[in-house]
Amino acid sequence: MISYILKEPKCIEAQQSETPVPQGHEVLVRVQYVGICGSDIHLFNGTYNGPHSYPMRFGHEWSGVVEAVGSEVTRVAPGDVVTGDCSRFCGSCPSCERDKNLCEHIEKFGITIDGASAEYILRDEAYLYKAPEGMDIKHLCLSEPVAVAAHLLEKVRRAVPGGFADKRVLVLGGGVIGMSALFLLLHMEGCKQAELYDLAESRKALAQSEGARIPDASELEVSTSGTDYASMYAAAKYDVVIETTGVAPVFANALNLVKPGGVLGCVGMIAKVEIAQKLIVTKSLTIVGSIGGTGDFPRAMEFLCKFPASADKLVSHYFPITEAPEAFARARIPEGTMKVVLTL
Repeated sequence: MISYILKEPKCIEAQQSETPVPQGHEVLVRVQYVGICGSDIHLFNGTYNGPHSYPMRFGHEWSGVVEAVGSEVTRVAPGDVVTGDCSRFCGSCPSCERDKNLCEHIEKFGITIDGASAEYILRDEAYLYKAPEGMDIKHLCLSEPVAVAAHLLEKVRRAVPGGFADKRVLVLGGGVIGMSALFLLLHMEGCKQAELYDLAESRKALAQSEGARIPDASELEVSTSGTDYASMYAAAKYDVVIETTGVAPVFANALNLVKPGGVLGCVGMIAKVEIAQKLIVTKSLTIVGSIGGTGDFPRAMEFLCKFPASADKLVSHYFPITEAPEAFARARIPEGTMKVVLTL
């Protein structure tokens, strides 16, 4: 079998090895598709600032077919179409009881431990998900980013009385996680007033094609003049704002856009940002952070299976894995690009 190893930034090397034999709860999967995530781009470019390691197999968004199983495997069988978790959680610590994405002993496939950039991979069956009947294996590799969006929305929903149906919701950022959040709001959450803003015209057009409203940039601009309550509330138009960009000024401005008593949900990661903290207090805002998608893969796969036409829109490019450097270069260009997927 061939593995594609990210030896160091901007250096991917194909290596031959013996195909492993699954033991116990292990499952051997023949990988077919690997999606490129923002963290993969940073790993490739040497700019990732979280825990990581080189050399390693990259890729934590993938789909494939079960080739063989260990003697103790009960949940999947050869021939099953599967995808896998990004997180390797222990399942037994106090944090796992609350949210496995917060495991005290967590490792991240494709980031801190080997990912899916190989013809075959071994996974414990605990970290695998079997695709719903009839689901396109091409769409299945989107399960992880869609699950990240679903996990965020599930957490935000707890703070939104009555759910999203009658709420005005703005998604900031039209990358795959932001677009997935929008699609889930429209198709799975019954949201009738979902909006999205992104600088890329292609992404705004995509969101509009699904029924979202696209606010004009001027609607999101905030004047800093005035210190009374009326001026602080002047830009507050949204019951919920979902921030996915990880851009400091965008996050800071999002606090202005949320109505009093509203919710700001965020998955974009920012090292440091200066905010008007008084807005959180004076408007009694709820700020919800979220990481990972463990626990929400079934919801993600349900969406991808029920709405294949929408799922198609989340992928813009396919590259053979032998052209991975070109794929990483394409993935960095927002205009005209959504998910870039490698094929094996």
